[in-house]
Amino acid sequence: MAVSKPLPWSYRKGTTALHRLKAGIKLAFLLLLSLAAFLPNLMVLSTIALVLIVLSLTARIGPWELLRGSGPLLFVVLGVFILGGVETSPPYFSFDGLGESVIFCGRIAIAFAAGALLFAVTTQGEIRRALSRLEAALRIEKFRISLGISLMLGFLPLFFQMWEDVNLAWQSKGGKKGLKGMTILIPLVIERMIIKAAETALAMESRGAAPYIE
Repeated sequence: MAVSKPLPWSYRKGTTALHRLKAGIKLAFLLLLSLAAFLPNLMVLSTIALVLIVLSLTARIGPWELLRGSGPLLFVVLGVFILGGVETSPPYFSFDGLGESVIFCGRIAIAFAAGALLFAVTTQGEIRRALSRLEAALRIEKFRISLGISLMLGFLPLFFQMWEDVNLAWQSKGGKKGLKGMTILIPLVIERMIIKAAETALAMESRGAAPYIE
């Protein structure tokens, strides 16, 4: 019986030091790493990549597993830059900036990996409680910022879950991977996400209070 692989950005149970670390510290640190990845310094980018490798090994997660699910995103980003190099008059392809495009994809990959690591070692409930404590400390509970952020973060792993479901259904019907498959599947996933967001909003409105995310 084949063992199913964990979904991208899904929580993985564990008792490592990284799992036990307070959610607020992990959220702040990995957010800073994601932002620092876009600083114009390749040494910083390399250092962040090394830090993520060490942290993933500490959490007993293969560093390459953090990039699972990033393929379509990196494909689209690189594709946009490649299209930007196409000239029509006269028709030719300019390689100027292609190196920067590859580096930018690397930055996106590092930010993606940081987010994946956060969700792999932290539950959505822990993130919600950490944000709620910050809200209380700043005395801004009435704005419900923690609710909005936690809901937004909760939709990120949900996207990959829906993508996996749609992709499996597509392949079971004989669909193949590639550009054609992505142009068909991405709109379907976006539609499902919109429906899910509407259902969540209606559920919250009917309860008159924020649902607890676990």
